Amino acid sequence: MPPSSLPRTRRARTALAAAAVTAAALVLASCSGGSSASSSASSSSATGGTLRVGITSLSTADSLDPAEVSTAGGYAIAGQLYDTLTEYGTDGAVAMRLASSVEPGDTADVWTVTLRDDATWSDGTPVTSADVIATFQRILDPAAPLPPASSIPYVQADQIVAVDDHTVQFTLAYPTVLFPEALTSPTMSIVPVDFDPAAPIGSGPFVLDEMTPGTEVTFTANPEYWGDGPSVDALDLVSFDDASAQVNALIGGQIDMASGLDPSLVKVVEAAGDGFVVDAYATSGTLTWQMNVSLEPFDDPVVREALRLAVDREQMVDQVFDGYATVGNDVFSPFDALYNDELPQREADPAAAKKLLEDAGYTLPLAVELTAAPVTSTADRLNEVLVEQAAEAGFDITFNSVDSATYYGDAYGTYPLSLS
Repeated sequence: MPPSSLPRTRRARTALAAAAVTAAALVLASCSGGSSASSSASSSSATGGTLRVGITSLSTADSLDPAEVSTAGGYAIAGQLYDTLTEYGTDGAVAMRLASSVEPGDTADVWTVTLRDDATWSDGTPVTSADVIATFQRILDPAAPLPPASSIPYVQADQIVAVDDHTVQFTLAYPTVLFPEALTSPTMSIVPVDFDPAAPIGSGPFVLDEMTPGTEVTFTANPEYWGDGPSVDALDLVSFDDASAQVNALIGGQIDMASGLDPSLVKVVEAAGDGFVVDAYATSGTLTWQMNVSLEPFDDPVVREALRLAVDREQMVDQVFDGYATVGNDVFSPFDALYNDELPQREADPAAAKKLLEDAGYTLPLAVELTAAPVTSTADRLNEVLVEQAAEAGFDITFNSVDSATYYGDAYGTYPLSLS
């Protein structure tokens, strides 16, 4: 899961925070394809032509509405079509994107956002304050609030005003020093006043050409892009059912780049000979197991504590990610301003976990249902390792792997245990 832009709090849910891992992005590029590995297609060093990127995360649940995005594929699409006001830089600090500045008042309950004066929509019309206001009023519509609304409860739709065509003032319900961080979420990408998800217009580096849900999305470079424009004429995101097929396509020349590569397959590509470049870099993405505290057995804090103790996080990083990840110790990424780097690292202690369950009167093994989708190339294997580790602590976890459309469907948020 790309930085997560899901709401930081979920009603009646809690995170198996100490079992989270912070992923590194792993990209393989074919030198013969004329492209270099990069975190976004717009920064490739290729010149002209079409950049073909293989990913394993497109789904029929992918949305063209950034405010409705909940899948990895949806985030990948949104990053090409739209712009956020701010973004996280490679150093983890907040940087400006569509905004040229985001400044607080004396008490951080009034914020002034100044837009770039050179930003335009892909149809050539300027991005204005009216678009920013419409974007947030759409998200915060009291009759039909969109998902990001729950992560910005302090933003008042009727207290967002245009100072001029490129300046917007937000008067918040209460002082919020992390307002610029909230604006980095892809789900709060700015869209035009008359936005139509069926025919999306954005200010991002690419324009949508065609979308075959779950299979392929094609883009053309946005000639009106305000930033350093894409160095390719077109971008093609191609989805593969599994990581092996993705790697075979790279080796065979059907794609130029494999994004989000399964770390265990790096050696396969290296063995194929010269002509490939590996780019690994830290991201804000995290994978976290969510325990639903409104459902048995996770309504009992003893069970939650036992599962936290059951997990050997270092083993997961080594066994599943081949070292291309770090152990997470909070529900947030280290890039997040709320990340607590002073928490002591929880160590695996399956014996202590089992004793907790026994002392609480549970009959072991304790049955648990785990539901997840292959949201990353490593997700299924990560869940399988959890099942194995938890068994030593007295858990009997049944892992149900479902497709992304099912996972993010009506039942999303109601699973006893899930990976997000």
